Amino acid sequence: CHDNCGVLMYVRDGVLEKIEGDPENPYNQGRLCPRCLAFKEMLYHEDRLKYPMKRAKEDRGKNAFERITWDEAYDIIEREMKAVIEKFGNEAIWVTQGTGRDINGYGPLMAQYLGTPNYGTGFLSGQACYAPRIFSTALKAGGLFVCDYAQFFPDRYDDPRWEAPEYILVWGNNPVVANSDGTLGHWIVESMKRGSKLMVMDPKLTWVAGKADVWFQVRPGTDAALALALCNVIIEEGLEDKEFVSCWCYGFDEFAEHVKKYTPAFAAETCGVPEDLIVEAARKIGRAKSCCLQWGVAMDHTSEGFITGMACFDLMALTGNFE
Repeated sequence: CHDNCGVLMYVRDGVLEKIEGDPENPYNQGRLCPRCLAFKEMLYHEDRLKYPMKRAKEDRGKNAFERITWDEAYDIIEREMKAVIEKFGNEAIWVTQGTGRDINGYGPLMAQYLGTPNYGTGFLSGQACYAPRIFSTALKAGGLFVCDYAQFFPDRYDDPRWEAPEYILVWGNNPVVANSDGTLGHWIVESMKRGSKLMVMDPKLTWVAGKADVWFQVRPGTDAALALALCNVIIEEGLEDKEFVSCWCYGFDEFAEHVKKYTPAFAAETCGVPEDLIVEAARKIGRAKSCCLQWGVAMDHTSEGFITGMACFDLMALTGNFE
């Protein structure tokens, strides 16, 4: 989740007894998600792996693991790695990892030590979650954006420089459960307490969808059509942030011409949502004092994830919701 929340752990006689959020931590202010609260259960669970386990090849698919020592495990790894290198060469080794960011610095070092240029995060890790959004925003603006939940101010919500966004577009994300990509779900609740309204794009009726001012039960994989249709209405009705577009956006005329074909009627048929709801939402976004986009990995998990990210970025740029 990349959040780095402050956590207090109470230990008695070497045993973890209780977990709480640190109220003095400015990031999470004493709040924790269920994952942190489950640390004790994870630590003492009977199925937690604590030692190397080995299974014979002929027993593949069976629960036939036996415990071995760490020295035995290292010997097996060394033997098998050397055998591959001797037979196929160093470049036959590919060093990969999952989403755990704590080992990012060690993977490349291991690849260098083994003499292989092949290093990556794997097709089930960064490339399938987060990367499409990172690439789409890097292409458009040179970097990734995040929602402004006052997380950068020492006094958080009480800082006079911060205003709660009028609308939070929760797109392909369930933030109060996932707490994904540097966002703590509690922040959305705090923004709602301060007047923020939700516009949710999600096929599933989640908690945030149930609290939304507008909920699009969009057909999976069609989000780009919805985003471009929202842009279509905003441009057709002259609701774009003209000053921001003039100063910071390149190719507006070409973009305006491009989205003409993505009408609300087209998106309604493609996405399975009411046409009048698209028009209503576009007007609310275009007329809002401020909006922020809280998007999630559901956007990445389709073949259209990259262009969907660009379309959603265009919607935010069109309405001047960047600083």
